[in-house]
Amino acid sequence: MIEITNLAVKRGDKNILDDIHCVISPGKKLAILGPNGAGKSTLLKCISQEIDDYHGEIALEGHALHQWPALQRAQHLAVMPQKVELTFPFQAYQVVAMGRTPYGDENQSHELIQQAMSCTDVWHLRDRSYPLLSGGEQQRVQLARVLLQIWQPNPDAKEGELKQRYLLLDECTSALDPAHQHAIMALADQFAQQGVAVLAVMHDVALAASWADDILILKNGAELASGGRQLLGDADVLQQAYDLDRNLAMQYAQQNQQWLAFR
Repeated sequence: MIEITNLAVKRGDKNILDDIHCVISPGKKLAILGPNGAGKSTLLKCISQEIDDYHGEIALEGHALHQWPALQRAQHLAVMPQKVELTFPFQAYQVVAMGRTPYGDENQSHELIQQAMSCTDVWHLRDRSYPLLSGGEQQRVQLARVLLQIWQPNPDAKEGELKQRYLLLDECTSALDPAHQHAIMALADQFAQQGVAVLAVMHDVALAASWADDILILKNGAELASGGRQLLGDADVLQQAYDLDRNLAMQYAQQNQQWLAFR
């Protein structure tokens, strides 16, 4: 698992994150929610080591995250950031193939690349120039690349090697239509059923209610609430998290309760 203890990030006199505790367990789906500026993406960047000047501890399978070799982390921990800037005229297929870079077999993994692209509904775009794709198409291509990075488990892991797989998603459905949103989260669910630990930073509360096992709500860099997905059916929690009008908070809570009941 990934275990986060007393995590804090400061920039000048401002606390971006303050005393965050969190566990990301194999086979579980954790949604990180909260208003803009709550610290959600910063938390994910700490776990991915994009930010390394944090205070506190992030342990990966019982050892400090930074102690694991970068190559091992890349083969077991895949991260889809909120936005990927790529201006070179790579074909979509070439972008997805980059997911095999940690293994050095980009040119021998055609079948795996096809499987990943088919799962995110971009195989038909394989010969298209990536910069010319729509925002939603680019997002699905990037997700195929990220999934390809942890596509297969490593049953032969030796003592002292990473054993589990981890998938970190930062707003991976922000540019997608509703049908693709639910299809992508269903795909993340399939990986969780294979034992992958999944963390998703999300803005869509209803989508989180329909998908997540556990919820962590941040506000102003601190933990506001955490627990099971039933939290999202609590109008008081939603009102406090998003500074909503009471009636609007109750409407959102009722909508989320329908999703919770549907599951």
